[in-house]
Amino acid sequence: MNDAHTELPEDLARAAAAQAQRYRYKTWGFGEDIALRALLEASRVLDDPEPAEFVARLVSDWDASRGPLAAADHVAPGVVLLELHERHGHARLLDTALELGRLLTSFPIEDGVAVHRRDLDAWRDTVWVDCMALDGPFLARLGHATGDDAWTDHAADALLGYARVLQDETGLFVHGYDVGTKRPSAVHWGRGNGWALHGLVDTLEALPFDHPAVAEARERLDRLVVALVARQLVDGRWHTILDDPTSPLEASTSAFFASGVIKARRLALLGRDLVGDPALERMVARAVTALVTDAGAEGGLSVSDATPVGDRATYVDRPSGVFPWGQGPLILTFTEARLAAAGSPA
Repeated sequence: MNDAHTELPEDLARAAAAQAQRYRYKTWGFGEDIALRALLEASRVLDDPEPAEFVARLVSDWDASRGPLAAADHVAPGVVLLELHERHGHARLLDTALELGRLLTSFPIEDGVAVHRRDLDAWRDTVWVDCMALDGPFLARLGHATGDDAWTDHAADALLGYARVLQDETGLFVHGYDVGTKRPSAVHWGRGNGWALHGLVDTLEALPFDHPAVAEARERLDRLVVALVARQLVDGRWHTILDDPTSPLEASTSAFFASGVIKARRLALLGRDLVGDPALERMVARAVTALVTDAGAEGGLSVSDATPVGDRATYVDRPSGVFPWGQGPLILTFTEARLAAAGSPA
């Protein structure tokens, strides 16, 4: 893949990072993690300390004022905690990461996957695809940080547990799974497949290459990428529901899928049939072109609001705005292409 032709302009990336820092972050939701990780990457790639300083202040202030972690904290930015610990050597952040790891591994396992919110009646049996981008990558990185292979095995179990109940014969992922009824939800949500893509790539990045889970995870990654390529529109975009052409377009998909595929290619995670595939190259180039148009000079990508598992109307009637779950993958589309162009393996 010639990433020189799939890189966002630097001024757009800087504007996107500035937009991400204007958001009023709650502590925490599904979408915050990817924006904070992207800001750390932007700091590194652009050699600009400001985005990383913003992240460090936000996370440190939360960590200094929080109480014991509860079920709602399963979406805390674990990878960010470890990144900040590695950069600054703050032992407290590693302690918090370990507490988060213990929380994630304390949830009941049903059908091979952890059920996070038994405390909420409406969602007590629900498994979300969004969690793929948080749990596996964090637990695998925690294994690296501590030298404890048990965390690595937890990461692999989490990744494959989600994938086995959420990925279907199309190669795509559904948004949710109900452990009570043993039924997956019916919708192939566009951004949900972005969470799945990043979860697969980021966990594989941190797993040992010879871990028993790697072969299945890579096979599932290939199937997902093939399915995404087949469903892209010629203008570089995807529908909110990937296989429903009457559903609205969703700008976050272009950012999730471009950044995830560029990283998968950079880390040599894709199978032989996909390496150098012209269709994959066209997919990324078209997605980047769409992002340049959709983000504009101000760098704010308008995407759908936070979306629960639901029926078709749940997805097609969402309001839109500039949110972290759009800004994060937008920034990562830039940083991943820069790293790939520089020949960086990690």
